[in-house]
Amino acid sequence: MPGIAMPIRSCRLAELRWPEVSALDRDHTIIIQPVGAIEQHGHHLPLDTDTAGAEQLALRTADAVNAAGKGVAVVAPTVVWGTSPHHLAYPGTISLSMKTMSDLLVDIIGSLTRHRFYRFLFLNGHGGNAGVLAATALRISEELGISPAVVTYWNLIRDTLGTVMTSERGGLGHACEMETSMQLHLRCEGVDMAEAGKSLPRDLTTFTTLDFRTPGPVMLPWDFSRDSKTGTMGDPSVATAEKGRAVVDAAVGRLTALAGELLALGEADFRKA
Repeated sequence: MPGIAMPIRSCRLAELRWPEVSALDRDHTIIIQPVGAIEQHGHHLPLDTDTAGAEQLALRTADAVNAAGKGVAVVAPTVVWGTSPHHLAYPGTISLSMKTMSDLLVDIIGSLTRHRFYRFLFLNGHGGNAGVLAATALRISEELGISPAVVTYWNLIRDTLGTVMTSERGGLGHACEMETSMQLHLRCEGVDMAEAGKSLPRDLTTFTTLDFRTPGPVMLPWDFSRDSKTGTMGDPSVATAEKGRAVVDAAVGRLTALAGELLALGEADFRKA
């Protein structure tokens, strides 16, 4: 096995030439797979909000890992589509079935395991993907003998969200204060704040609150044509680029720590016995 190659010319897998990929030390490399969605985000955010957010967090995390010099992080091409059937009433939304999405992810990881990579991190940017990603990780473990890590980024930073976000309960759900703040920080040209109206979700029960800071313990599937008049759930009107920077910085910090701990594990920790 070739020795560890640092720094790499690009952290984007697709920009590397195959000899450069071949030269990576499999025991010191983690592949980050961003997963997003193409779906409506209210009147004020682009359809690719989840995809762009996941990709930017993955790239910034990889840069931080590679700068630390304790391993190599490579970002696979972003899976831009997700499972978004609850948004299909809104034009522009593209939704994969759970089976199609799971098959796609299994094929991606299966291709890379053929090249002897075994350390993977799914970085999720769309809440609707969480269930299928968890199920697919179990499927990959059974079918490929590799255990990939799965994380939805906002689950890592609830403390930051509780400190930085100022909207009332229910203000962080979809096309909300958090997502709008992130987009204002990452690419403000795509945000129309004149259309960023408050639209809080209904609390159907005391156990099903939709808010990234304090999510309810019980999940009921949402239907945005039923549950939202604009496609927004939350309060994007109080979003700012400064809040977005705080969210991105916190997420990258936690993701970098997670990647570092995954890099410190041995190969046996990822393979079925």
